[in-house]
Amino acid sequence: MGARAAVAVTAVLAALALVCTGGAVEPARAAAGPSLAAVQPVLDARTAAVRAGDREAWAATIDPNAPAAFRDEQLAEFDGLHSLPLATYALTARLDDSGDLSRAAGTKYGAPVYLPETRQVLRFDGYDDRDAVDSLWLTFVQRGDRWYVAADDDLSGLGLDTARGLWDFGPVAVLRTDHFLVLHHPAQAERARALASIGEDAIATLDRRWDEPWPGRIPMVLPGSVDELEKMLQSTIDLDKFVAFVSYGAVRDDGWVATAPRIYVQDGNLSKYSRAYQVQTLVHELSHAAAAPLAGPFVPAWVHEGIADWVAKGRATDERAPTGNEGHLPRDYEFSTGSQSAIIRSYSEARSAVSYLSARAGVGAPTAFLTALGDPKVAPGSVDFHVDQALRQSAGVGLADLEHGWLTRR
Repeated sequence: MGARAAVAVTAVLAALALVCTGGAVEPARAAAGPSLAAVQPVLDARTAAVRAGDREAWAATIDPNAPAAFRDEQLAEFDGLHSLPLATYALTARLDDSGDLSRAAGTKYGAPVYLPETRQVLRFDGYDDRDAVDSLWLTFVQRGDRWYVAADDDLSGLGLDTARGLWDFGPVAVLRTDHFLVLHHPAQAERARALASIGEDAIATLDRRWDEPWPGRIPMVLPGSVDELEKMLQSTIDLDKFVAFVSYGAVRDDGWVATAPRIYVQDGNLSKYSRAYQVQTLVHELSHAAAAPLAGPFVPAWVHEGIADWVAKGRATDERAPTGNEGHLPRDYEFSTGSQSAIIRSYSEARSAVSYLSARAGVGAPTAFLTALGDPKVAPGSVDFHVDQALRQSAGVGLADLEHGWLTRR
């Protein structure tokens, strides 16, 4: 119940369409017909509507033949977006990674269709130091001489789901504190205030323990249900086993750039625990957020989770490997699958390995290691190779020696 989910690794995998070139679906070859130039004006109209608060202009981009349920969902999305403190909001149609996937929509619209990736970029005013970037899979349909948005789920069967925000599930209220922008539904206002207070205590703790610069402000999302959380995270793991998450993706247009992190709370679980435990949980998640600018594609889950749990639990230098370990550092999948006790043991293994590293090379060694490991963005070599190289560079010890020393420590 107290385990926390992996961050960057799972977030990047979930954002498959955003970060990968190629994949299971072969991009369609260029051919005569629709083009980005035909549908980008629809997205420009949507962007302008959100900025101006023009609900009718947004509605005018929806397919007039769309089902009433889809139209209602789209208008609710507009209402939610317009309620947010957006410093940046932009929508761009692109073919770079996926091509035109309109064949997946079939012939059900009885009209020309076009289905490129729609990249959504947004930034919350005062709380993001970088963009949040997501993929929307909007189906565009031509009616007469105009193009409209007809659907956003035609690719779900292929595993390409349109990104969802809290605003897709009902009205959104916003609570601002010195360090948190808490997004919640109006009925959750009391719990949002409590979480904001807990979060401020967690920030104070993190400031005493984190030794690298980070922005110090972050959005926190309080979903109305586990189902909402599952759809926002596009998760395939059992969220009932976890209490909180930090999620961010990566844009690989040119190298590897982390996107804006967000904290997501699985409050059906977190709220059951003592305030002290909830503070510790948010210190863990904030450590993930603080680590986001240092991260890269070769950082395994044991490094992400080990450092975050080590910081959350006080940066001990004397923790030993837990009994029942399997004689190796935990694999990525062991942080999200298996029994509850096995998942918790994986966190303990990772944390104790970081504790050993700090005892051997100094209390600043874990973040120095993370910085070195996160530095290569596009490079040959396996994850273990890069971990070994970063350890040698930052702490003067190779991966095999670290693992052996951690397992045999007495």
